[in-house]
Amino acid sequence: MTRAILSAALAVAFMAGVSAQDKPDFAGKWKAAGSFNTWTITVEGSKMTVTMTVAGNSDSTVYLLDGTPSTKTIEGPNGPSEIVHTSTWDGAVLVTTITAPNMTRIERRSIEADGTMRVQNTIMMVQGKPAPPAPPGAGLVVLKKIQ
Repeated sequence: MTRAILSAALAVAFMAGVSAQDKPDFAGKWKAAGSFNTWTITVEGSKMTVTMTVAGNSDSTVYLLDGTPSTKTIEGPNGPSEIVHTSTWDGAVLVTTITAPNMTRIERRSIEADGTMRVQNTIMMVQGKPAPPAPPGAGLVVLKKIQ
């Protein structure tokens, strides 16, 4: 009986370890080939912060990795707008639904076997209507870790 309980406990611990390993670590400083922009990612528990730097100007976005929506207010031509990021895991892929006024897009973020990070953005809705299909490769950014 004790041996069966110990075996069951070890199996559960092993599965939890495998499950935790399925989640990639996006932390670090990243850059796309031929780009001057950098992405700095920090992860603290279930909070991931992505800071994009373009020509010395930085902007950060918070992703809550537990499915809790995070909101960000940006200043637009018609005043402030709210953007909502809701992230969930699909195996080793972080899938984020990004909802903004008049647009919804899906971002799929993963680490590839060669160590690069792949970020695929697909626009789903524009002005309340389904977006037209994008050409192959559109919305894809491949980043290489530089730190």
